[in-house]
Amino acid sequence: MGVMGGSSGTCVKAYDSKPNGRMYMSIGTAMMGAMMFGIDCANFGDVQGYRAFTEFWCLGNFGDEHTCGLDGGHGADHNNAWLSGFLGWAATLYTLGAAFGALTLASLICEKGGRRMCISVGGVVSALGCFLTSYLDFGSVVVFQIGRVLTGFGVGICCYALPLYNAEVSAPSIRGATGSLFQVNTVLGQIVAVILAMIFPNWRFGMVLPGIAALLVAGLVWTVPESPRYVMAKKGYEAGLVVLSKVRDGDATQEALDIKEAIESEAAAGEVSWSELFSEPSLRRRVFIACWLQFAQQLTGVNAFLGYFGTLASGLGVDPLVGNIAFNGGMLPGVLLGLYFLDSGVGGRRIQLLGAKAVMVPALLLGALAKAFAWSQIMVLVMVCIFGIGFQLAWGMIPWVYPSELFSMSEKGKAMSLAVFSQYMANAVVFYVTPVMMGWSFVGTLFIFTALNFANLLFVAVFVKETKGVPLEEVPALFGKTGKAADKLDEVEIAC
Repeated sequence: MGVMGGSSGTCVKAYDSKPNGRMYMSIGTAMMGAMMFGIDCANFGDVQGYRAFTEFWCLGNFGDEHTCGLDGGHGADHNNAWLSGFLGWAATLYTLGAAFGALTLASLICEKGGRRMCISVGGVVSALGCFLTSYLDFGSVVVFQIGRVLTGFGVGICCYALPLYNAEVSAPSIRGATGSLFQVNTVLGQIVAVILAMIFPNWRFGMVLPGIAALLVAGLVWTVPESPRYVMAKKGYEAGLVVLSKVRDGDATQEALDIKEAIESEAAAGEVSWSELFSEPSLRRRVFIACWLQFAQQLTGVNAFLGYFGTLASGLGVDPLVGNIAFNGGMLPGVLLGLYFLDSGVGGRRIQLLGAKAVMVPALLLGALAKAFAWSQIMVLVMVCIFGIGFQLAWGMIPWVYPSELFSMSEKGKAMSLAVFSQYMANAVVFYVTPVMMGWSFVGTLFIFTALNFANLLFVAVFVKETKGVPLEEVPALFGKTGKAADKLDEVEIAC
């Protein structure tokens, strides 16, 4: 075993064991769970453009032919009862469900039953919610909204475990790239939703589609190995080494010994309490970074555009499906480019988060100016699409990858629950206030998101450190954690 230099100045261990095909298959299978998240992000925006959906839910419940926009006008675009009372709550309840799923059951299931159990349970719960919003809604607004809560609750449970599973199965040298498969599959899910919306323009099918993906993941995840770290923590070194050897080529002994040492050190220290998350300086800083990075992802405004793209496109005089294809289609090359750079010599967590803002901030600013001065409606759409590409270069993937790298095993349960909770609480706020802001001023909404994206840039510049290629056991030392992790990092740096 040797050492190699990292771009951040930290030396990174080069293990004799290497990734193998089963490691990639395992991570790819688990990360398919992100597809259900991506499908739901896009499909709810798609079905809003279906006349049958508006006629079924708006007419008689939230307005008449005119106020629901069914007479050829744009009444629905200004119908606050419909926008906030139904669409806004449907989006908000979904994200609130996800937030509480991540904060309540996710950590318990993950620690007691394992990462695979957490992913599987989340998929089943989400699928149940999808059926309640489609073929089992019974025409009831209440049942539909309960279904949205359950859909989100399941997604929160599942998405809590996905980055953990990746971080604990991946080899350190490619952990960022494999973790980014979460966002790649999210974007693929969005594109699948848009394509199927064109082929099968049926709102019930659109609403049940994430549930189909969820059930597939819930079953397929049992065909891949459990997290080696989890197995070693629960069943001992030998059992953990056996599982680790399944996802590595070559001798995995040294990597397993490092994992064992970290687990023993953490076990001696005990699992952190909720109060310790905020009392120990290094841990408090890492919790703040993890939570705010998840929060900041939502403050970019991307899910506001995704969730209400049908309404946005109609307001710009663009066919909603055409606009959705342009927006979601442009995101795929963006996320693939971001994935390519993430673990390369020129990329990384920090530099890509900063660099992406050089695309996102000007795009939103130009879009706002184009709308304010009536330069071109198409220019507004183009700028929003460019913003989406910039988002996928970093802000789509890294806020999921980075927090999963910041914490030791004894810290992860509570810290990651809080981080994912922050993600979906921010999402809920953004989903709820977006139709209100758009009703107030579309231009003003773009300016607000421009300012928030600039604030995100300042946050990254001040707080985020590079973790590319650093073994998980050594990451806390980058933020000033003392003890074995810090001593171990010093030893590696001396060896370099």
